[in-house]
Amino acid sequence: MPRRADAVVVGGGIIGCASAYYLARAGLSVVLIERDTVSAQQSSRNWGFVRTQYRDPHELPLALEALAIWPRLEVELQEAIGWRRTGCVFLAATEAEEAAFGAWLNKTRAISQAAEMLSARQTKALLPALARTTMGALFTASDGQAEPLMATMAFARAALRAGVQIFEHCGAFAIEAGAGRATGVVTERGPIEAGVVVCAAGAKSHLLLAPLGLTLPQQTVRSTVSLTSPLPPISDPCFCGFGIGLRQRSDGSCIIAADSTSDIDLTLDSFRAVRFFLPEFWRNRSGFSLRLGRPFLHDLSERLTVPRRQHAAAGRDPSIPANTLRVQRTSDAVRALFPAAASLAVEKSWAGLIDVLPDALPVIDAPDPVKGLIVATGFSGHGFGLAPAVGRHVARLATGGVADACLAPLRLGRFAAGTYARAHAPL
Repeated sequence: MPRRADAVVVGGGIIGCASAYYLARAGLSVVLIERDTVSAQQSSRNWGFVRTQYRDPHELPLALEALAIWPRLEVELQEAIGWRRTGCVFLAATEAEEAAFGAWLNKTRAISQAAEMLSARQTKALLPALARTTMGALFTASDGQAEPLMATMAFARAALRAGVQIFEHCGAFAIEAGAGRATGVVTERGPIEAGVVVCAAGAKSHLLLAPLGLTLPQQTVRSTVSLTSPLPPISDPCFCGFGIGLRQRSDGSCIIAADSTSDIDLTLDSFRAVRFFLPEFWRNRSGFSLRLGRPFLHDLSERLTVPRRQHAAAGRDPSIPANTLRVQRTSDAVRALFPAAASLAVEKSWAGLIDVLPDALPVIDAPDPVKGLIVATGFSGHGFGLAPAVGRHVARLATGGVADACLAPLRLGRFAAGTYARAHAPL
């Protein structure tokens, strides 16, 4: 491992890999470290939606920027990533959902004109396989999908070709700083000096930022996803409605999951930032299941056996158990919604840990108290589609560029200042 680089990226998910790639393209020598393996966690376990539809208005400009990049990525990265422009549809099953979609359209019309409300008849024409009637739907034809693992690994391999050095099974113990500047990273394999440090460490980011005096009220939820056997055509667009999310892949198989429902595995750390999350949790409590089990014991064991300075690199657990009850209920719901899916068989299920912030917006910022530090984390379950744009903004910040106006609502300091708003949609 080198002892010096222009930039060190902490985290080997799609945000970290995209950031490393664009940093190298900008002429910097880059080292990326990952405590597990590249794409071992949520970057390979998400739904694969690439959407602008129903994004928080503060996040929408970034999503639009990313959507303009996705169709060109296979050429740029020289690899297939499974990109298809299939559109995205959110069904309005109730009048309340129809009103919420209409209000979002009115609020975002000046930012994007791509989304439209469909009538019940138009929705049926778009989704002829759907057995349920609806009030209508929100539909964005320009949205699309990609394969999460393929896309993340394509960024990683393109980064390697651009000169990035990637070290797996190498966690970060601490981000070092002095005289108000980032000076490097202490890793499991020794220190690396660097004038730029990118914290893209997902759910571990708060542990690296807290010693620097930076407030990141971050928590994790567990989301279960399944892959089905190939099915007849049921939905060309990425689909959300009647409590499920679904993406039909090019081979007919489907990625399915429960929509807006997650498990919270209680640990001692769950209470660290509870005051930031309690209002939103209570407002949407029907979508969360609190569970006490193995994660609590793991957390307790770490606190007793691992030195505090090493906590950010601890807790490797690539095999996160899926919620089998959610798998069964989601499968049954898909069969009920789409008679053509009667033969649905679940080929495999998995779970991923989603790092969430109180307003469900990410942090993309170069915070003033620590020059040279760039934070890109807290994507709250919708960072996959944003990644190409995020990587470009990280490189711009690292090379002295002025932060784009679209990043203003995503500053880290909003939590310490109490200027963040409630989440646009349930966490």
